[in-house]
Amino acid sequence: MKNQDLVANFRRTRDQWDALGLALVPLAEQLAFQAVADVLPGAAVIEVRGEINDDWLRILRIQRVLSGEGDVLFDVAEGHDDRRAEDAIDEANAEYLDLLLDLTGDLYMGNHTLEPVLNAS
Repeated sequence: MKNQDLVANFRRTRDQWDALGLALVPLAEQLAFQAVADVLPGAAVIEVRGEINDDWLRILRIQRVLSGEGDVLFDVAEGHDDRRAEDAIDEANAEYLDLLLDLTGDLYMGNHTLEPVLNAS
């Protein structure tokens, strides 16, 4: 028979874990955006796509980065001449965007856009 105090403690801790995970979502989005915007000045929109790769892992990858005027600053099909931009895209993908899938399940699967939060520090 389960110890009811242990079950209650487990549920309470799981609820706290879920709340902390949800608090990480906007931070991960903004860190991904900042990593890209630091090397692609004028970045206003990041288009991402969540999908399942060949290893059956869910991944969230940057497809394009657009300026406020709609100019394409980065397109995954073409890459970028500046190695720093490619490295920032890779960092955002692996460090922050994949974390969004871990935190939110399938919420970011398919096509989505990320935009900066005004007054973010």
